[in-house]
Amino acid sequence: MRLRFIHILSLSLFTLIFSSAVSQNLVHNGGFEDFIECPIKMSNLNKDAEYWSAPTLGTTDYFNECSKTKLGIPLNFKGKQEAFEGNGYAGLYLFAPKDYREYIQVQLSETLKKGHRYRLSLSLSLSEKSDGAVMDIGAVFSEKPLSIHTKRQLSNATLASEITKTTHAKQFSSNGFYDDKKNWMQVELDIVAKGFESTLILGNFKSNGGTNYLDFGKNTVNDEGYSYYYLDDITLTYLGPEYKPNQSYVLNHVNFDFDRFELEPKAKQSLKDVYEYLKKNPSLKVSISGHTDDLGSEEYNEVLSNERANTVARHLIRLGLEKTRITYAGYGNKIPLDSTLTDKARRKNRRVEFVMTEFVDE
Repeated sequence: MRLRFIHILSLSLFTLIFSSAVSQNLVHNGGFEDFIECPIKMSNLNKDAEYWSAPTLGTTDYFNECSKTKLGIPLNFKGKQEAFEGNGYAGLYLFAPKDYREYIQVQLSETLKKGHRYRLSLSLSLSEKSDGAVMDIGAVFSEKPLSIHTKRQLSNATLASEITKTTHAKQFSSNGFYDDKKNWMQVELDIVAKGFESTLILGNFKSNGGTNYLDFGKNTVNDEGYSYYYLDDITLTYLGPEYKPNQSYVLNHVNFDFDRFELEPKAKQSLKDVYEYLKKNPSLKVSISGHTDDLGSEEYNEVLSNERANTVARHLIRLGLEKTRITYAGYGNKIPLDSTLTDKARRKNRRVEFVMTEFVDE
């Protein structure tokens, strides 16, 4: 009885670790809990917040409950706000006169994979002393941390002139102005990585003229006003590969042992990625093809390859994909990826491929 308990406990622990690894946050200190020193002076993000820095001359702030100054939580020099969770958050101007801007940047725990999808999310709250609200906050990814000698907005033209490779700014989706001064608002966006992204930069990359700004009527006609926001709970998580219709893909980790058609654990994770993508794209169906190496008779290899394709199809159905969206077939050893007669080539050829195409519901 005790042996069975240990087995179940070990299995549960493995599942928990595996699940955590799959959904791991790639942003260091995304909740701003870790700090080098408790905040004392303003414009202190570079000095006090672990992993975070300002990529420009803009003077971004860091707040923490430990502070006995105007950088405390919930009371600080911009108003009153509890942390979304934990004890810390960052603060920055997303709108200010003469296109003054503040940004935050952080190096990611790993470089993003080319052609793979990620989801970026964060929580923000408008400070009580702000003159207005915006509906523009975006993200830029770069090859390495930026250090740009400006206090103005980082436009796409400015970023393109830098030696460091960067993406264009991408906006978080918005249903309106971020004007809530009491509660935290959650926003997110999905990206497909280019393969060089190792640093994340957040802020408003538009000029005042290009920013959607809601004036609360505190200022005279000629004053542009300020929008100051608290940021917390910043996460970047992996979603899976990006698949293009009518293009053939070899399923990762679905390389079978000789004369076998069972799925290995890593293969099941690859199939989960495929399933999740198909689930989010109901207009697509999938065609699965199984393949073998050159060993064995042609007739036997056709049967074996068909079993491999069928194994993948059945697993997708068990995950929840409708049978009407799946077709499969075996091609034996007729379409090798590597025709050299080596063990490495044969293992590569023992595979399953798939193609996604537009699905027409009849």
